[in-house]
Amino acid sequence: MSIKNILVAYNGLPGSEAALSGAVLMQQYFDAHLNGLFAHGNPFLSRKMQHSWMPSKVQAAILEVAEGPTADIERRFYETCREVPEDKLHWIDSGGSVQRTVARYARLFDLTVLGMHESSVDNTMRHVEIHPDRVAYDSGRPVMTFPANHKGSVFGGRAVVAWDGGRAAARALADAMQILETETEVEIVSVGRSPLADSLPGIDVAMVLDRHNVNVTITELPRGRQSIADTLVDHCEKTGAGLLVMGAYEHSPIREGLIGGVTHDIALRARIPVLMSH
Repeated sequence: MSIKNILVAYNGLPGSEAALSGAVLMQQYFDAHLNGLFAHGNPFLSRKMQHSWMPSKVQAAILEVAEGPTADIERRFYETCREVPEDKLHWIDSGGSVQRTVARYARLFDLTVLGMHESSVDNTMRHVEIHPDRVAYDSGRPVMTFPANHKGSVFGGRAVVAWDGGRAAARALADAMQILETETEVEIVSVGRSPLADSLPGIDVAMVLDRHNVNVTITELPRGRQSIADTLVDHCEKTGAGLLVMGAYEHSPIREGLIGGVTHDIALRARIPVLMSH
């Protein structure tokens, strides 16, 4: 299925600026619909207001200040998207829980584009922060994250696919295929084992990509003292990769959040765009 319906969660933070620029390039490449989403619920403030002794006019004034960035963020969205055809550009302004809202919308799109998670230095913006790895897990749809200040395209370059033969990795490979078909080279990488280990008789991951006319190479990275996440991030940087494709949360996200894991760590450390699926 062609990518024709792209969601970008835009909140004005540097990562989301890079994500929006990347989403615009993808819209142009696929001639897709591009839908901006500003999810900015402040449930804590709303609950406090419900039981407040303050007059309704005062409550309304406080909420107006809390939601002040809305108009400016919408303006900046349309300014960045000025080259997107009007009939292909859409905007949604939504309250409620940010994580839940973005995940629910993401379920209806071919691809969701987000900025890498970053903590806002502005306390009034903390309620719009998004954790992309959790959106991928909760939505069941592919998510592409962009680090702050990233420039350039994810097409026509070099991509790395982290492969362990698991369900999540297989889902990410399939979800990324239309982008991988545009790359000059796709490298299948495993850490501490061959990517072709445990291949089934008659078929392996390299053959799958070859049948999509992808120029594919196979690399086994040694398992050293570094974490798997750091090994992958460093390899992408050393080889000039412009995109990392990986499965998200083969293990429980609660477990990874508590003791660390590949998805959780890469979501915080990657220096190039990452496409992840669960």
